[in-house]
Amino acid sequence: MSRSLDKDLLAHLKADDPGRVYKDISTILTNLPENGLLEIEFLGKSHPLEPGVNYLRDEAAVAIPKLRLAQAFFVARGILQSYRDGSAMDPREAFAATAVLLLMDPEHLTAANTRKRLLISTLETSKPDELALKREKQFVDSLLTSRLYRHAKSPTLWSHRRWLLQLFAVHDISVDPQLDIKEVVMVAGIRHPRNYPAWHHARFLLDRSPGLAESIVADVKDFCLKNHTDISSWSFLIHAISRIADGEGRRKVCSSALAEVLSITDSFNWTNESIWVFLRDIATTGLISDQQAALFLALNERLASATLECSDQWRILDSARRWFEKYRLPTKSGMAE
Repeated sequence: MSRSLDKDLLAHLKADDPGRVYKDISTILTNLPENGLLEIEFLGKSHPLEPGVNYLRDEAAVAIPKLRLAQAFFVARGILQSYRDGSAMDPREAFAATAVLLLMDPEHLTAANTRKRLLISTLETSKPDELALKREKQFVDSLLTSRLYRHAKSPTLWSHRRWLLQLFAVHDISVDPQLDIKEVVMVAGIRHPRNYPAWHHARFLLDRSPGLAESIVADVKDFCLKNHTDISSWSFLIHAISRIADGEGRRKVCSSALAEVLSITDSFNWTNESIWVFLRDIATTGLISDQQAALFLALNERLASATLECSDQWRILDSARRWFEKYRLPTKSGMAE
């Protein structure tokens, strides 16, 4: 959501009590569900609410008018600025204010860093509080997976999540990385297609738990096939296959993935760049048989012959073929058939 405010919006900012609006919205963000995440979306001018109604809620689903959020933002900003004189922060008040600021602006570094300081202070002044860490993760994940276009791809929020997971490790609190990839990264990837920050976070999770590689491939491959123009997810799939420690297992997974993707590409006549960058990269690993290499070239030739020469699709196919011919590694022994 743009931070610029038009004249009509500015005219309505004083129509309601901003303090009341702030209290309602901040309460939603601090009193999170016992289980699961909030699913937040913004309402535009086409969905006006009655005076005094600051949001709509149906269990974990919350809809907040942009006007109300703008009003709450200015209140939250004033609260945070009131601590600039060095006075001690009230943790509850500061957590609420920074939550509103990050909902309005996911790149609000001051808000993110303030939450870091508050969380560290909480953990230092008392014995490790697992609930405090899990609540912060729940809040961040709610922003990343909600129907909020900027939040799903926010470098600041993904960086904050990486920092938070490192804090989990310091306090010996376990996190399921496979569940994180499926329920946070993939959902964010749907909310914002080609979501490089989200899939970069998936690499971070996999690098911390390399034994997860083989078990996560099937889920990632399914995501890629359902979102076949998403080059970031295809790139992560190649990375996951490459991290499988067992050489024979890596070869079988690579061969199986290539066979399935080739078959579906053949069925739907896919010629987009994302799919063919994946196919060419897999085909040049040296982990596939000569027979599969031949299938790759045959499919490439068939699609290229049915495509207008010098069109964008034809150039994609031609580039994939030339890449394969230039960079293909020799087939490993025992894989000729």
